[in-house]
Amino acid sequence: MKTKLALMSLLLAGCTSMPPPTSSVEGDWLDYGKLRAEQGLLKQSEQKLTKLDDDGVLNSQLYLAYSNGYEQGRATYCSQNAYMLGVTGKPYLGICDRLDPFFQQDYNSGRSSTAGSI
Repeated sequence: MKTKLALMSLLLAGCTSMPPPTSSVEGDWLDYGKLRAEQGLLKQSEQKLTKLDDDGVLNSQLYLAYSNGYEQGRATYCSQNAYMLGVTGKPYLGICDRLDPFFQQDYNSGRSSTAGSI
């Protein structure tokens, strides 16, 4: 029982929003954007990130690094099999719609498939 509780705690911790970097290093912001996209999360606007940036380090150059990282991560995320993403029941927030107009359709097909219950 303790093992199940520990596992559930880890899963819930993984679902929480990760805060933006506190440094002014472009590489940190690039990595942050890439990681968010690889997790299928929506791109945050500069205004949203400014509100989350408690240290006040975000500037237009760091936001550009974040955006470039996000696009790299989006390409990785969108290269996966959308049908299998749906079969496994993982959420999809629409980040691939511009890159692949059939991603959502394939994802929905996977969600409604019975392949995951076999």
